[in-house]
Amino acid sequence: MIHRKLLFLVAVAMLAGCRPSNGGNPQGKGPEAAATTGVPKKTPMRRVIEQPATVEAFEETPLVARIPGYVDKVEKDIGDEVKRGNILAELSVPELIKEQAQKAALVKQAKAEVELAKAQKGEAEAGIVRADANRRRWELECERVAGLLKDKVVQQQIYDETVSQFESAKAAKLEAVAKLAKAKADIDVAGARVEVAQAEADRVKALAEYRFIVAPFDGVVTRRNVHTGHFLQPNASGSPGVLFVVARTDKLRISADIPETEAGYLSGHPMAKVHSPIFRDASFEAKVTRTSWTLDTRSRTLRIEIHHTDKSAKLRPGMFVNVTFTIDLGERNALPMSAIIPQSDPPACWRVVGGKAVRTPLKLGVRDGQNVEVLQMQKGTTWEAVTGTEEVVLTGLGAVSDGKEVNMQKK
Repeated sequence: MIHRKLLFLVAVAMLAGCRPSNGGNPQGKGPEAAATTGVPKKTPMRRVIEQPATVEAFEETPLVARIPGYVDKVEKDIGDEVKRGNILAELSVPELIKEQAQKAALVKQAKAEVELAKAQKGEAEAGIVRADANRRRWELECERVAGLLKDKVVQQQIYDETVSQFESAKAAKLEAVAKLAKAKADIDVAGARVEVAQAEADRVKALAEYRFIVAPFDGVVTRRNVHTGHFLQPNASGSPGVLFVVARTDKLRISADIPETEAGYLSGHPMAKVHSPIFRDASFEAKVTRTSWTLDTRSRTLRIEIHHTDKSAKLRPGMFVNVTFTIDLGERNALPMSAIIPQSDPPACWRVVGGKAVRTPLKLGVRDGQNVEVLQMQKGTTWEAVTGTEEVVLTGLGAVSDGKEVNMQKK
């Protein structure tokens, strides 16, 4: 009997220990949340944009054959430095060389015809002088015989014969004038033949010059796809094959594609830091030379280019580098990132109103890693611009809940 009473007393004691205690809080409210609070402050903000970039040759030109022919000589190979105009390869085109000589002979012939026409012109001018003198002679003779006929010294027949000679002399002068005009026209025609022949000779000469494959600028041969004896036929497959590729290396292009979300921050010619992950001492600052201005409709990116003269010759076309832009955004109303409720959609913070926490949706602006710009807060049912006087929980968000009293510790 005593044993049963002892068990009953132990059970009562255990039940009494499991009852919740108000601990001096008769309403059953939880303890105040201890948190650090503050207000949005004008904070200097920066936007850091980092993107991968590619190093490219400033110019890179594939060289092709313009005329058919066999490769006679290959003068350069990959890795060879070349100067503008250096011969990389030479084609054998004997038929074209013969045609060039023929065209040169035709030019010589046409020039000789010009000289012949000039000589005929001189002869025609001399003929005019002779014809004019002869006409004058018979004109005077007509006047003399007319006087004799008047005095009845000569017969009418003699006068008529003299007049006929005078008319013949006038016709001879007209013929001489016509010959001179023809000689002048022959000179013009012969001159035109010279121009046609010369143009044809120049055309063939230009084609013959294509037998030399030359470097278009100072640079390095990066590809060679031809050997001695190869027959090159530019139109055999619809398009000519690439024989050499020459890259200009005295200047480089560093190009990157900036996403649409970051492109709006790049205007004008901002400075960028270029960093090579391979060569740590190859980092440098450079100004953006140009941008595409419009975004690519497929990738939604903005192409930027930096022109760089690499005196160290460490960077090479095809290498990978990083470009970093640090954009000064000026002072903006901002909160620490720790004040934003994690995984909140839309973004929100705990605003302290009358000593209690109120979950407040936010409209955020730019972020710089540590701080975030606050544009508007939802107060009640309306959105209002941030004034910088709103009390916000900055730390200890895990102990805060909606409507809970906050033990504010100013920061």
